[in-house]
Amino acid sequence: MAESILTVEHLYKSFGTKVVFEDLSFGINKGQKVALIGRNGEGKSTLLNMLFDEKERDNGLITFNSEAYPVYLPQKTYINSDISIQDELWKSFDSNQDTQESFLARAKEILTTFGLTDLSQSLKKLSGGEQKKVALAKVLLKHSNFYVLDEPTNHLDMDMIRWLENFLIQKKTTLLVVTHDRDFIDRVCTDIYELSKADMAKYHGNFDYFVEKKAEKQRQQQANIEKARNLYYKELDWINRMPQARGTKSKKRIENFEGIKERAFQKMETEAESFSVMEKRTGKKILEINSISKSFGERLLIDNFSYNFKKGDKIAVLGHNGCGKSTLLNIIMGLEQADSGTIIKGQTIDFAYYKQEGLQQEEDKRVIDVIRDVAENIQISNDGKTDYLSASEFLMRFGFAKTMQFSYYNLLSGGEKRRLYLLKTLIQNPNFLILDEPTNDLDIYSLLTLEDFLKSYKGCLLIVSHDRRFVENISENHSFIFEKDGKIKDCYIPYDEYQQKLRKDKQQERQQVSQGALAYKQQKEQNKPKNKLSFKEQRLKEELEQALPKLEARKQELTQQLSSGNLTQQQILSASQEIEQIMHKIEEKEMLWLDLEMKIES
Repeated sequence: MAESILTVEHLYKSFGTKVVFEDLSFGINKGQKVALIGRNGEGKSTLLNMLFDEKERDNGLITFNSEAYPVYLPQKTYINSDISIQDELWKSFDSNQDTQESFLARAKEILTTFGLTDLSQSLKKLSGGEQKKVALAKVLLKHSNFYVLDEPTNHLDMDMIRWLENFLIQKKTTLLVVTHDRDFIDRVCTDIYELSKADMAKYHGNFDYFVEKKAEKQRQQQANIEKARNLYYKELDWINRMPQARGTKSKKRIENFEGIKERAFQKMETEAESFSVMEKRTGKKILEINSISKSFGERLLIDNFSYNFKKGDKIAVLGHNGCGKSTLLNIIMGLEQADSGTIIKGQTIDFAYYKQEGLQQEEDKRVIDVIRDVAENIQISNDGKTDYLSASEFLMRFGFAKTMQFSYYNLLSGGEKRRLYLLKTLIQNPNFLILDEPTNDLDIYSLLTLEDFLKSYKGCLLIVSHDRRFVENISENHSFIFEKDGKIKDCYIPYDEYQQKLRKDKQQERQQVSQGALAYKQQKEQNKPKNKLSFKEQRLKEELEQALPKLEARKQELTQQLSSGNLTQQQILSASQEIEQIMHKIEEKEMLWLDLEMKIES
């Protein structure tokens, strides 16, 4: 029988008159990796906060297994502190679990992956995304058997996300994660828990299985409603013909009628409606980018990039964090100036730009006024015909009930704010749409609605996103990929194929490092007598010299297994992931060994 690691019983939570959870109960067993999904505002982040803060709970019981060591990454991690990154990470050091050497080695791997190089920086000087990376690194450095993570892939680029996936796949731990990344769910998670109307529905399987089973559930719900309505009209006819209740059976039948009525007219849970806006006419000339370059100090972000947009272009802008993706978008929009080159915009082009930063200075506005600032009535395309929706009707179609429309913007959840900003961007009826990380903080349902919209969108599209499936579904494998030294490659291949090429190139670089380390070792053996290492350093050097051949042998063994053609798809995935981890370990240990050799020489 599976052993429970977390039990939640009869949880109740309200904010004023709004009840978030009334009687919520669920459990998670050891070894489960659970994706928690739900619409914005359903209480996902609130629930995770309640697991770790008793003051957040109004009522109910939350019990962790006595052997559980849960660690929590909240969605918002802003820290206004002068403490450095390095000192913050050392808070995760546990002398009962780690030596300083192994802790530093693990920290180096994570920090290198996350692009955090200057560890002396104070936390309050970091961007929100950088602070989230530090917080995630701090969590992953702990020897936990239960990770609770709220949107961990936000602010991570695709390579970082893949590393995090591999880390969590290999860890024999329990996981509860809020995420909208469908590929992450499919690769990492064993179960999906859907939070809806203060109820928790459980699905064992990947995201496609969840979609299939949820659709079946909705079809069954619709059938039950139809059945209840038929019974309701039958009972209503009987009641209208009865002058008064006579006898116990008649009274009971009348009492049951109210229950039948409630079931017959319950609100059916449906997915968000699809829509498309009326795009403005596009002329022959759209947008020409001619040999633009951009540097910040000595750092070259964009080097001599040119492209002539064609009608209907849908292009993903990809690259690691900080490479210059947002800078390119800002230059196109005229918000930043290129150092050289020109941008020529067609006369008929009307841009709409969704920026990472979100809406600005909307705190004192009501939700409906944010939309009315753009238009009182929104022109949409309905089966190819022009139609109009009022601002209120438009908001209702996308999950903003009338009561919510007159709430102030600053009372919305993070996901609701981004959804509102997205709607405000889309209803401008642009024929050139630029979206910079539109999927961050969106729930899966809003994400799917946006995806459907962009598939049918007829204008030009430039999109920055680290959601791999979203990018693949929208861009039709057309990408601008930022490479080294400001070069931008115009690619027409699936991004996964491009990533495989990059990994192969990186492996070749590591092999060159390995060969260089061996040659350096052989050369030093012929040199003059060497300085002595400390006992601890000498022991570490001997351990490295014993470990490296074993890692090379294991890598060779796995490579042969992959070449045999006898592995299942899951075994191929597992072997590939282990080889990638071994390569990281080899590189890490070779660098340590080289440092020790250099110390002997000096």
